[in-house]
Amino acid sequence: MADPVTAAIVVSTATSAYSAIQQGKYAKAAAEAEQQQYEEEKRLAALQAIEDANERDRQLLAAQASNRALFAAKTGTDPNQSASFLALRDANEAAAERDVGAIRLMGAATARKYQLSSWNSGLEAKSAMSAAYAKAGTSLLGGYVDYKRQ
Repeated sequence: MADPVTAAIVVSTATSAYSAIQQGKYAKAAAEAEQQQYEEEKRLAALQAIEDANERDRQLLAAQASNRALFAAKTGTDPNQSASFLALRDANEAAAERDVGAIRLMGAATARKYQLSSWNSGLEAKSAMSAAYAKAGTSLLGGYVDYKRQ
């Protein structure tokens, strides 16, 4: 039968190694969950940008319809025959195009931010297990050294 000191070294070493691997598994699972969350947020950011751009287009169409109706009611003429009305329409369309471009750019930037965060979480998941195995190996080596010293 092994002496109590040797038994304590073996138990302590095994417990430390097991604990290190379990911690690595938990850290990996947390990082993978975080990675999935970032992927979902990336998809939602892209969808939100599309929705915001569509809303801006709807606002433009509503404003144009309102402007046409008001112009026709006030002047009794076809709005498409008026240079000032056409200039106003063109200015509104240009503003809407700039707005939609900015919305898409911000949506892409936000999606990219989440994509990079997801990538980083993926690396954390991979490194968690590498670190856990290294820590477990260090525990085992330390236990062996302790055993040899006695």
